[in-house]
Amino acid sequence: MKTKPRPIPAGPDAAYRTLIGHTVACATCRAGAPCPTAAKLGRAWREGRR
Repeated sequence: MKTKPRPIPAGPDAAYRTLIGHTVACATCRAGAPCPTAAKLGRAWREGRR
């Protein structure tokens, strides 16, 4: 069963917490490999800081 992706929270602080939470929980991120989800969350965080 697939779960729906969580929406990216509004605001740079929430987006940063989401990015950090993902990188801690994601095996791909912890291994140092490129992760498309982390890339998307990183872009959202950077865009929110503008």
